Amino acid sequence: MSITIVACGSDKSDNGADETDFKDKTLKLGVWGGNESEEKMLKALIADFEKETGAEVKLKTYTDYNTQIQTDLIGKTAPDAFYVDSSYFPFLVSKGALAPLDKKAFSSDDYYKNLTKAFTDNGKLYAIPKDFSTLALYKNTKMFKEVGVDPESVPTSYEELVTWLPDFQEKLDAKYGVGKVKAMSYSDELSRSYHLAARDGAKPIKDNGYPDLENKKVVDNLSILKKMIDTKAVATPQELGAGWNGEAFGTGKIAMMDEGNWVYQTLKDEFSNIQFSVSPMPNYKGTEGGMMFTVGWGKYVGTKSSALADKWIKFATGKKAMKKWSDGTGTLPTREDVASTAKISKNEDLKIHLKAVEYSTVWQKGTSLVTINKSYQNYWPEISSGKSDLEEAMKKADKQAMEDIEKSE
Repeated sequence: MSITIVACGSDKSDNGADETDFKDKTLKLGVWGGNESEEKMLKALIADFEKETGAEVKLKTYTDYNTQIQTDLIGKTAPDAFYVDSSYFPFLVSKGALAPLDKKAFSSDDYYKNLTKAFTDNGKLYAIPKDFSTLALYKNTKMFKEVGVDPESVPTSYEELVTWLPDFQEKLDAKYGVGKVKAMSYSDELSRSYHLAARDGAKPIKDNGYPDLENKKVVDNLSILKKMIDTKAVATPQELGAGWNGEAFGTGKIAMMDEGNWVYQTLKDEFSNIQFSVSPMPNYKGTEGGMMFTVGWGKYVGTKSSALADKWIKFATGKKAMKKWSDGTGTLPTREDVASTAKISKNEDLKIHLKAVEYSTVWQKGTSLVTINKSYQNYWPEISSGKSDLEEAMKKADKQAMEDIEKSE
């Protein structure tokens, strides 16, 4: 959907920027549905905010965020403040949908710099990160023990992992039956492999937002995934009859997975019989890496309750509320002063996810990211099945992505 945003209520005399008394005022917030703990904690934060300000908060939960928020923006009915995913941020800011936030007033230096950078354009800050997630390597320690392999013996690089996997798979086949348990899962989404594709300065997506998956450096970087597939020791969760990594791991269909910290509590709650350990992501080409996903609170450029929206964003991303949110949801705090005091600081597994903020790649690159990711996924099966070689499939993916981008322009 092509949209043009015309700021409504941008005149300070009309947008509530000078309000200080919020009693009986109404604030509209836009979010997408979360898990049970996230929904519970959001309600708790809203109750705290209403008690503190005297304002009433009305919540709108989107089921198809990208489409529905665009509809509201076009109709000038968007919530005063709403979730902004880092991958979607470039599109929203390119359409003028977000109001800039004063860096000093919002204490931007209190947050991890690479997270605030994800919501910055041309030097202006447009959202405050509320939480983030990173990837780590999860190992089913019971399976390792049953096949006589030390979990600590798993190589710490992708290159070594390729040569190590076949022997481990043989042991799994001998114990559980051929093909019953795979050594490891992988994802056919660019959102999981972008950090590999971009090693050594390669650019899977050009600075102008156009795809360049067929670039020789990108193809060479991605070849490690093909080598892993060729070991016959890895598979996607879908190939194993599972909806996602957490389900495949929790039901004993894989011995290892790289997954985000959101899976941690799911394993504890829904698959409590699974014994596991957490390790950093494997190195590749001599450097650490992984993906990072972050969501911020942004302010609608056309809000008529500007000061109240500011108040909410400062409140929700403040030290006290963020600690409550992090402790209650298991998400990673974006403030360093919260990271040192939250429950996560006492959890050695989750601290591995937290440390990954230092080297992970934010899932964000231009306004065509979703389109390019889709074409990548469409042609990856040709690679895994052997129908096309890696370079040929990436050329097809580039071609499809460009066609789709040109149609939308």
